[in-house]
Amino acid sequence: MPPKAFGPAEADPNADVHVFRAADAPEPRTGTPPAMTRKLEGDGANLIFLTFTPGQVLRAHTTAHPITLQTLQGTLKVVTDQGEVDLVVGTVMHLRAMVVHEVSAPEDAPERNVLLLTMLTGERHSTDPTAAA
Repeated sequence: MPPKAFGPAEADPNADVHVFRAADAPEPRTGTPPAMTRKLEGDGANLIFLTFTPGQVLRAHTTAHPITLQTLQGTLKVVTDQGEVDLVVGTVMHLRAMVVHEVSAPEDAPERNVLLLTMLTGERHSTDPTAAA
């Protein structure tokens, strides 16, 4: 999925502190892919929230950067060539760049299942020359 698929970042990359909660995730949508929004395009990482409904799938794909996946609300399943992981609240998963993976919400999942995707880009986005990279 190309990075622009997530839309522009909502937060200012020059702010010193950002706080995001599961409630900040986009409202669920029907169909594929799930609802998604880029919250931050910050130094070193992009934070993207995805909201899945029961049975919704983000089909198999790869990413250009290493990523972490963390369920903030509900329950999700991640499938890679190495097997399935039930991504419940409190679990964090790291994937190297270009690892094929699929994310879904089980049919019996709650109505709202929020995934925090962190793309570990290593890129600099702030314009503050004193900010740590």
